[in-house]
Amino acid sequence: MNLRSMVLVLVGLMFVTGAFAQDGLTVIWGEDRADHATLDPRVTQSRHEEQMILQIFDQLIAQDENGNIFPGLAESWEVSDDGLSWTFNLRRDVTFHDGTPFTAEAVKFTFDSIQDPELGSQGAIDILGPYDSTVVLNEFTARVNFRRPYASALTAFTETELSIVSPTAVRELGNDGFARNPVGTGPFKFVEWEAGLRVVLDRNEDYNWAPEFYNNEGPSQVERVILRFIPDASTRVAALEAGEINIADLITPLDLLNFESSDRFVGQAANVAGLPFSIMFNTTRGPFQDIRVRQAFMHAVNRPVLAENLFFGFADAAYGPLSASTPSYWAGVEELYGYNPEGAMALLEEAGWVDTDGDGIREKDGEELSLFFPVLLEPDTAVAVQGEVAKVGFDLKVENVLKARQDELIFANDYDLLVIRWVSNDPGVLIIPFHTRNIPAPGKFAFNWARWSDPTLDQLLEDAEAATSPDERTQLYEEIQTMIMDAAIFFALHNQVQMIGHTSEMSGFRFAPGNWQVRFYDVSAN
Repeated sequence: MNLRSMVLVLVGLMFVTGAFAQDGLTVIWGEDRADHATLDPRVTQSRHEEQMILQIFDQLIAQDENGNIFPGLAESWEVSDDGLSWTFNLRRDVTFHDGTPFTAEAVKFTFDSIQDPELGSQGAIDILGPYDSTVVLNEFTARVNFRRPYASALTAFTETELSIVSPTAVRELGNDGFARNPVGTGPFKFVEWEAGLRVVLDRNEDYNWAPEFYNNEGPSQVERVILRFIPDASTRVAALEAGEINIADLITPLDLLNFESSDRFVGQAANVAGLPFSIMFNTTRGPFQDIRVRQAFMHAVNRPVLAENLFFGFADAAYGPLSASTPSYWAGVEELYGYNPEGAMALLEEAGWVDTDGDGIREKDGEELSLFFPVLLEPDTAVAVQGEVAKVGFDLKVENVLKARQDELIFANDYDLLVIRWVSNDPGVLIIPFHTRNIPAPGKFAFNWARWSDPTLDQLLEDAEAATSPDERTQLYEEIQTMIMDAAIFFALHNQVQMIGHTSEMSGFRFAPGNWQVRFYDVSAN
C-alpha cells in the first residue's frame, strides 16, 4: 500500500461518524490546527478559532471581502462631531440562539465585559481601542463612548472579536462555560465540540437578518457545518480527494496548482491584510539586545527567493510591519534590509561576533551566537531561515511547539525570536505588537514579543489611533513604520496568503474581511 492510500484509509477511519448521514447540505471544513481553546469572540486572538466564531456571531457593522461597509446588527449609526461617541440604531427583529432578544443591553454587556480583566481578552480588548462606556438610550439604541477619537472604530465594529454575545448565556454559563458553548445571533448555532477532533454547528432556522452583500436571504442552504481537525496538509488534501471533507484549509501551493486544472476541485487564494508573516526579535535578552545583530540577521535572508521557493509565486516577500494590501502601507520599507550577506557578516564582526574555531558558528566572550526559535507556524519557513542565517554564522535552534508551550515561553521571557502574523484591514493593528502596554508578563498574555518600549512610538501609535484626517493618519503610520524598521525589532518574511481547496460540487465560499477565514452562509450545491 502506498503512502497516499494509507493516508486515505486513516482519514476514512477518522471521519466515519453519524455526521455524514445528516440530511441536507453539510459543509465539512478541514482545519489545520487542533489546539482550539475558546469559541468566545471576546477572548480569542486565533484565526483558527475565528473560523467557527465567524459562523456563530454577527457584528454591529458588516464588511464584505472587498472592504465595503454595510449595516449589520445596527441598521444605522451616527458619529458625534468630536468623534467620541457612536450611536447605533439596532435591528428589532434579531434573537440570540438561546431565544433571548438582541437589544442595546447586549451591546453594552459585550463591550463592558471585554474590559473586565477576569475575562482575559487577548484580541478584542485592543480592537475596542480607547473604549470608555456604552449607554443604553432605549431598548434598541446604544451609544458607545470613547475616551479619545478612535479613527479605527468603523473597521473595529466589523471585526469578529467585537461580535455581540448573549448576556443571558454568559451569565448562566460563566466565561469559561460560554467559551465552550457559545451563543450568538449568526447563521449557525453551536451544537458540540470534541476537543482535538471536531466542532459541529447547525443552521439557525430563524436567521433572517443577513447583511445585504450576501446572495442568500433567510436561513442558509447549509444545514450543518462540521470543522474537522486535520493538522497535516497532505492528510487534509487526501481527505478532500476522498470526499471525507469538502473544503480544506491552508492547502499547499502545489495542491493549489493541481486544482487549477481539475474538474473535481476548486482552488482559491487570497492575499491577507494586516501583519505579514514575520519574526519579532526579543530585545531584552541575549544577542538581539544589540541592534547590529538584529540588522545582520535581516540582511542574511534572501526574502524574495525564500518566498518563491516556498510558495511558487502565490506569496510575495514582505518588507515591513504591514502587508502591502493593508491601508497606510508605506512602500519605503521595500528599500530597507535587502539581502546582503557580506554586510551581515561585517555587522557581526563589528559587534564582536567572530568565528574563532572555523566551525561556522560565531562566538563572543566564550558564548556561541546561538538563538532559541520556538515555532508554532510554518515550520518549513523557519527551517529555510535557519539555513540562510547559518551562512553568516548564526546557530538558530528551531523547535516546533504547540500554542500552550509557546505561551509558557512568552510568559517566562524564554525565547530569542518568535513568528507573528495578524489578519486586519486597518493599520491600527500596529498598536497590538508595538505599544509598551502590550509587553507580556507572567499571567498577562500580550503581543509585544519584541518587548520593545519606546514612549515616542507609543505616543505616535496613540496619535494615529485618534487621527480623524486620512492624510494625517497616513503620515503618522508612515512615521510609525519608519521607527519600527529603524529599531530593527520586526523582520517581515512574506505576505500572508490563504489557500483553500473545495469540491466543485459546491459554490458560494466567501472570504471574510482580511481574506483568511471563510464564510459558509452563501454556500449552495451546484
